[in-house]
Amino acid sequence: MTAAERAYRLALRAYPPDYRRERGPEILATLAEMQDGRAMPDARELGGLCAAGMSERGRRISGGDRAGMWAEGCALGALLLLLLAATASAYALSWDIWYGRLGMRWPIGDYAPTPLAAAGLARVLTATLLPLAAAFAICRGRRLIALAAPLAATALYLSGIVGFAGAVGYQSWTPGQSWLENAYRLGTATFLAAPAALLWVAGRSGGRPAAQRSLAWLALPVVLAILHLAYWATTVTFWPLGILVLAWFLAGRWSPHLAVAAFGVAVPVLVFILPTALGAPEYEYAVAVASGAAVLALASLISALAFAPDTELDRPPV
Repeated sequence: MTAAERAYRLALRAYPPDYRRERGPEILATLAEMQDGRAMPDARELGGLCAAGMSERGRRISGGDRAGMWAEGCALGALLLLLLAATASAYALSWDIWYGRLGMRWPIGDYAPTPLAAAGLARVLTATLLPLAAAFAICRGRRLIALAAPLAATALYLSGIVGFAGAVGYQSWTPGQSWLENAYRLGTATFLAAPAALLWVAGRSGGRPAAQRSLAWLALPVVLAILHLAYWATTVTFWPLGILVLAWFLAGRWSPHLAVAAFGVAVPVLVFILPTALGAPEYEYAVAVASGAAVLALASLISALAFAPDTELDRPPV
């Protein structure tokens, strides 16, 4: 097998499995004829295969119309937001168990953190499991449970019963403090409730999001928490994550529901991080994330509107 054949077979995996089984041999045979004995693949053909494959996957997932695009994109965005919320709490939970409760050496210095008390541990565990339960419900097609869990997390947060990990002290809703702290907590509440809003939009759009998704999505918080224990999370995920976000956005040209999902994720992230970026600009990371989220939200919305598939109503009568 030549390098061109291997490259074309790899690019063909952009198509859905059943499409590859049905049309794959024919496509590979046509490409072999076009190669005319050359050992190296043609870059344009490789790009065309990947683009056409992503377009076919997007059409299968969304149904090929605007309603399906918004339904699938909002449902996918809700799933990603829930995984982000679970990851933030999983960080605090994993650090407490690994370094505080097991007495492991702190990665910086010779001290270990003070373990969370039983009540704090229960709060962190609840904040981790609630979004994970909602993400599991989305993967299994249980829409009502997926709607109820983020609303419950928001209500528990606003009542001060359960907080949200991601800051020292494990923040919970305590009104009456400075405007920055209140703005931060309001942004957190918006972030927690956003998946329910996206799922509601998905249900009202007239499309039908996928009934089931791979449970492999649920491994994301666990993997990132393990990396975080060794101080690898920022190093390992920051630049690759930036490349993945860029690739995700570019893929919206062929699968517009991905642009909708990016918009659905970027707006709540922006609301969550903006108070910190405005009130404490010395935190350059917060300013960078807020700026990137604003640009990504605007670009994704424009991309979704520009590349949305046509529907029967969009086509002029014959």
